[in-house]
Amino acid sequence: MIADSIPLILMIEANVDDIRAVQCWLRHSHRKYELSVVRCVEDAYRVIADRRPDLILLDLTLYESDGLTTLDRVRHHAGEIPIVVFTSYADHGMAIRAVRSGAEDYILKNEVTSPEHLTRPIDLAIERHCRKSLEHSLVAYEHQLDLAHRMQQMALPNPNHRFANVQWGGRCEPADQAGGDFYDLMDLPCGGLAFVIADVSGHGLDPAMLMMETRAIVRAMSIVCDDPGVILTHANQLLCRDIQMRYFVTLYLGILSSDRRTLRYASAGHPGYLLRGPNPPLPLTSTDPPLGIQFDKVFSTASTVTISRSQTLLLFTDGILNSILDDVVPETFESTVERANGVADEPIGFILDRLFANVDRHSPRRDDCTALLIRTN
Repeated sequence: MIADSIPLILMIEANVDDIRAVQCWLRHSHRKYELSVVRCVEDAYRVIADRRPDLILLDLTLYESDGLTTLDRVRHHAGEIPIVVFTSYADHGMAIRAVRSGAEDYILKNEVTSPEHLTRPIDLAIERHCRKSLEHSLVAYEHQLDLAHRMQQMALPNPNHRFANVQWGGRCEPADQAGGDFYDLMDLPCGGLAFVIADVSGHGLDPAMLMMETRAIVRAMSIVCDDPGVILTHANQLLCRDIQMRYFVTLYLGILSSDRRTLRYASAGHPGYLLRGPNPPLPLTSTDPPLGIQFDKVFSTASTVTISRSQTLLLFTDGILNSILDDVVPETFESTVERANGVADEPIGFILDRLFANVDRHSPRRDDCTALLIRTN
């Protein structure tokens, strides 16, 4: 319960003296309460439906009441709202049975001699309810994250899948159970090979679902169009309508020709690199912005790049920078690429291991970490 909030208490009570006593005790308490009083169960149903009180104070000895049956009727309408039974000492046994039947607590009218005797069990009941609600919300949220995570893992390419005339390797380790990073590869009808890496801003369920949407859009458009800039232009328009500036997506889309000798690409705020060790790496970038920001942006396709045999394309998200962060010198995209270029002739799995070597060191505050390498045969 929020400390500064004013709890709404619904009191179901027919005895005027008891109503006045409760009003008096609440006025003299250290905390403010809002009290709504009804004298019959039917009126209580309307208040429950219209205002959703924080707690119900129920007298089981109403003239219309038949004890625990009344409690069951109120609980049916109240749902998860906590109920505290407010009854006389003579009904002590019934009060205990009421707690066993689902009431949160009970208060004996005869024993209320100070505001605290009334407010303490009320506050504790509300606090317990809030904790239970929070726990249920966390469990539900974790279930949603787990579902999104499983969907993500299913969406990633099968690491054992072979694409003609290339070796490849990818790794995606989200900061949360569900992250906003992804990579993808797919054969095109023209014989080319499309590959993507993307990073959705933020963490958690919403970015994970946006990641799935982005992947689906790019995949669907790549089947009917082999121009990376055109694909990103249409994907950007669709995403702008959906996310409305709440998130953005950095994305790199490349298409290798059927002979794997040339590359065309488009970049939405995300760089790519061609490792050419011992020669310096070649940046494959553009000045175009991320997706989801500028609706009318026309994304450009970079001029064709020639790929020599056994050269390696490297794509990674900025979470990788933190995973190999030097304690003295801040890591940059360029210095990370230089490190990878220094081992460019090593197996792809070895390069991935180097990139991800210190990921756990920065957990749990690290960003999502994703990398994709493609080497022409």
